Amino acid sequence: MQGDMNKMLNFVDKINELDLDGVEPLAYMSDEVNILRADEVKQEITHDDALKNAPDKDTDYFRVPK
Repeated sequence: MQGDMNKMLNFVDKINELDLDGVEPLAYMSDEVNILRADEVKQEITHDDALKNAPDKDTDYFRVPK
């Protein structure tokens, strides 16, 4: 673990050697923008239908392994 830490610190030292005057800090590594779609229900099933497919259930709930 100490070897890994030394490698990381050496890497940071290399970065600190760079002349970054006039370089704007980045909030993100790319200029890509996420385009999100609206969350719309396209198909809906009833609570009872969902429980019919459950391998294990307890009245109104799905049972899952711990």
